[in-house]
Formats: sequence, C-alpha cells, structure tokens
Amino acid sequence: MRLVGVLLILGGLVTNLLGVQAQPSLNVEHGSPTLRSQAAVAISLPNYPLKEGIHLFGQAQSPGQFQTEYILFKMHHNRVMGAFFMPSSSFDCFFGTVEAKKLKVSVMATYEQQTYNHTVNLNQYHPIQDISNNDLRILDVCRVDAGNTALEY
Repeated sequence: MRLVGVLLILGGLVTNLLGVQAQPSLNVEHGSPTLRSQAAVAISLPNYPLKEGIHLFGQAQSPGQFQTEYILFKMHHNRVMGAFFMPSSSFDCFFGTVEAKKLKVSVMATYEQQTYNHTVNLNQYHPIQDISNNDLRILDVCRVDAGNTALEY
C-alpha cells in the first residue's frame, strides 16, 4: 500500500510540472493494486511572458493552412501591432497591448472601415515559429495603416 501512495504522489508531481491534468485511478485486481493515469487531451501553455519581436499564432500548428485563422503581431514594450488573417484572403490590422496571454486590441476592419475593440486568448492558438516574407509584408501594411493612431513599434 505504501508503494501505491508514493506512485500517487509522484504522479501528482509530474502532472503539476507538465501542466497536464491527469486523473490517477487505483485498480485492484486479484488483491494486487495497480495505478493507472488518464491524461486529459488539452495541455495549457505555460504562463511565460512573450518576448519582444514578431509572433505568429494559428488555429493549426503549421502556417498556410486554408480556411484557418492566424494572428500575426509585433510586440514592443507590451504593445502590439499586427493582423488577423486567413491564407489567400484579406486581413484586418490591429494595435493594442498584451496582458498575460491575452491581446487587448483595437481592430481596423478592412471592408467596414471601422475600428472595434477585441480580446484574444492566445492559449486558444498554437505558436508558430515560421515567419514568411508575406507575413512581414502584412506587418508593414498594418504599420503604415495604423499611421498616427498606433505608437512606434
């Protein structure tokens, strides 16, 4: 029984370190207890601060997937400027701030020519390392479109 208690404690420590929600269960078959762990599918991202620079997040884990939403932005001193887009489609520029893992932005809608406020939880997106030349072009357009409204990025 001591071995089972130690395994339950160790299982809990590994669970906390990895950020995975696991539900250990004790199974007794033929008088011998065994430990089973059922890990949840969703793993939350650690709450580390984003670094200065250009970031790409997507609903998919790789860039360029059609009918998939992406968030591209440049961060400088917790201020962000970037765009929401889908490949081979239009994009909407935004500017604002980053707080924890959330973007609080003002979006400049392309077709409506209006600005509205929006909050995005980055934990719902996958970080993507590959930044393309087209991504940089989108950022340049948004920087120019922001004009005097956005602070220097």
